[in-house]
Amino acid sequence: MIRLVSESSPVEIAWANFDAAAIRLQLKYQERPLLDTPEKVADRMAAAQEAARLWDEWRALFLAPSDPGDAA
Repeated sequence: MIRLVSESSPVEIAWANFDAAAIRLQLKYQERPLLDTPEKVADRMAAAQEAARLWDEWRALFLAPSDPGDAA
């Protein structure tokens, strides 16, 4: 099922962004040859950092109180 972004919550959007980054990272590791270049290693590290950043963003949104009155 395809949903419009306007119908998704910020948590769902953050999860979709993280999921896409994690899939890209997994594909980079599947394509890894026996002899690696420093550029490819740096590319995978950048992808890993982006996936970690998106995970942290999703986690913060997921764990945030849903009701502004809950923050007190």
